[in-house]
Amino acid sequence: MSVLDHYKVFHRAALNGSITKAAEDLYMTQPSASYAIRQLEEQLEVKLLVRKSKGVELTEEGRVLLRFVEQAFGLLQAGERKIGEMKSYLSGVVRLGASDSLCKYVVLPFLESFRNRHPGIKICLTHGKSEDLLNRLHAGAIDCGIVHMPAGEAARVTAQRTIRDCFVAGPAYARLAESPVSLREVVRQPLIMLSAESRTRTFLRAYLQTHGLELEPEVELGSVDLSIEFAARNMGVCFVTRDFVHKELESGALLEIRTLEPVPERSIGVVSADAPSLSLAASLFVGELSDHLIDSI
Repeated sequence: MSVLDHYKVFHRAALNGSITKAAEDLYMTQPSASYAIRQLEEQLEVKLLVRKSKGVELTEEGRVLLRFVEQAFGLLQAGERKIGEMKSYLSGVVRLGASDSLCKYVVLPFLESFRNRHPGIKICLTHGKSEDLLNRLHAGAIDCGIVHMPAGEAARVTAQRTIRDCFVAGPAYARLAESPVSLREVVRQPLIMLSAESRTRTFLRAYLQTHGLELEPEVELGSVDLSIEFAARNMGVCFVTRDFVHKELESGALLEIRTLEPVPERSIGVVSADAPSLSLAASLFVGELSDHLIDSI
């Protein structure tokens, strides 16, 4: 019998005023219940209960201990209720990481439906570039993230989907959108690019180098949305994921500049901590986000 069991017997005996009734409540024999009380008294080196003709009464030390025992059992019961809520996905916390653009165009539509299904689960969102998010994941600062691939051998990738990038510009560059042009012609234009550390810029720079071209942007910005806005205002040519500008392309606010040398596809993926270290809520979130990413292909 554990020390916790000793406190359970003491608690029931104090409430019932009877060791016999405490034994009945706890489905144990009366001698076992009496032994538990003696063990607890010996451990604390005080008398907790005094036998009377109609049962037992608390000593002053017993009354003091009972107040703390009731608080402790109350906290344990609250903890059990909380675990029950977590098992039913009525509560929990998910620490998610995503870049601003992936959050807006990929994660946000999923978050809306997830919150409708699981309103008790709190989402703590942090943003950053893919490299930053992978570092945070490895450090245990986030549970999962959505990043540009590759994610490295150490990352646990639960889902991937391909994305296609394109060059876009405002109506002032309509002549370039009339028919496919060479990459060399594109890089002659004022280029609007994300910061040098971004995966998008790294990808384009590497691709241009395979054709003997260098990437020399005229405008550097830290936001995809701002890059799109600059392009729509005829400030230059922007390189962006096509899914992010489909509305602007449909409306004519932006025009796609097709290249004779097709830009290869790349991928984004959901990465997460190892499954055993994820909370129930985080595990559920990772599974549903992964399904959403695959279904959106």
